Amino acid sequence: MINFKLIRSQLSIDAIYKYITFGDFFIRISEKLLIKRINKCKKAQQQLINELKNKEEIKVVFFFQTPATWRYDTIYRAMEKEKRFSPLVVLSPFNVHLKYKKSELFKTLEQSESFVKKQGYNYLNAYDKNHNKWINIRKTINPDIVFFTKPYKDTLPNYHIYKFQDKLTCYNAYSITGVDNFYMIYNLAFHNLLWKFFIETAFQQNDAIQHSVRKGENTEVIGSLADEVFIDKQYIPKDVWKPQNKPKKRIVWAPHHTIDYFLFFSTFLEYYDLMFDLAKKYADDIQIAFKPHPVLKYRLINIWGKERTEAYYKKWDSLENTQLADGYYTDLFLTSDALIHDSVSFAVEYLFTKKPLMFCVRDEKVVEHWNKNELGKRAFELHYKANKPEDIENFIQAVVLQGNDPMLNSREDFYTEYLYPKDGKLPSQKILDILKRELKIAE
Repeated sequence: MINFKLIRSQLSIDAIYKYITFGDFFIRISEKLLIKRINKCKKAQQQLINELKNKEEIKVVFFFQTPATWRYDTIYRAMEKEKRFSPLVVLSPFNVHLKYKKSELFKTLEQSESFVKKQGYNYLNAYDKNHNKWINIRKTINPDIVFFTKPYKDTLPNYHIYKFQDKLTCYNAYSITGVDNFYMIYNLAFHNLLWKFFIETAFQQNDAIQHSVRKGENTEVIGSLADEVFIDKQYIPKDVWKPQNKPKKRIVWAPHHTIDYFLFFSTFLEYYDLMFDLAKKYADDIQIAFKPHPVLKYRLINIWGKERTEAYYKKWDSLENTQLADGYYTDLFLTSDALIHDSVSFAVEYLFTKKPLMFCVRDEKVVEHWNKNELGKRAFELHYKANKPEDIENFIQAVVLQGNDPMLNSREDFYTEYLYPKDGKLPSQKILDILKRELKIAE
């Protein structure tokens, strides 16, 4: 059945450009054609599983787009210790859209390469500088298992699932989403073509069953790789904050990117001056780390221009008690005292720390998005809310500085009930166990 409503909602210039580039228009508007593609994909994947059972080296590729969305460190490390698995991190392009400049794309790629070098990964940059072209990973590596960072078409076609439909494709969401955008979270062609869709909790699996074409048959509940370090008692975070002349409370401000997007969650344009002013006003008592969504800068450049955007970002490194945090944020969260945000993912993710958090509410429509998602609704209820500038300052004064935090016990209960694994087994170990089970690899 052709979904005409879906067609109308997605016929933007950028969407049409992607449909042409990726060649997936018909499987997105016709469920029948998508199911046919799924069945073909499943057959090819089963054939590969049979072949891999006797293969000595199983090649595993992890596509890497940005440090901020990288989630596979623990499973990569676990595979390094296994004889049969040969893991490789592949740096792939991010934000390949009509309106984004190539200079920003390559700048992000450079940041990614710097990050993976520090991490000590075995990696390959998909961009061949010597020949000025993108490497075809399918031909040069021909991986058996592929882990994707994101489900969206914000990369080039050669690094999307469509080029690896006969491979054992895997995905664990780069964030735990608590809103009602179920189509984008569970029912893209990407999600339905996956071999293994690793889901965080039973809530998400139930949503996938209700909202995906495959009815969640390819899902496995394993927890969140992104948040594994939060539950790993052996992990010791690095102090990534600027040194101060005395102890201060550390606040992360994490604005979302949707300033000109159909969801419109972001309150950045309302509070971008306020947050910096509060950092100056309370300089003796707090530090603020500006942790923008990776896409926010791209959207701001389209509105403000490159010069103004760059100047604003640099400003956050100018004060003694402020800093720009645009990379990996695990250590930032673990060593912080509170979060102020309007992020779709951090609403659940920061609750792993059990520390106080405030959500900046753009309008009542935003609240409705949270209320339609069961896990999101419960997480959203544990937030202090900001509907106006005074609410943010009151939160800093009362909750952060004075420690008046009436929601503390409720956050701890939420962590125990929904976030900490009942069996005590880390997500990376669960994924490894599933792969070994499917491929009949003996312990």
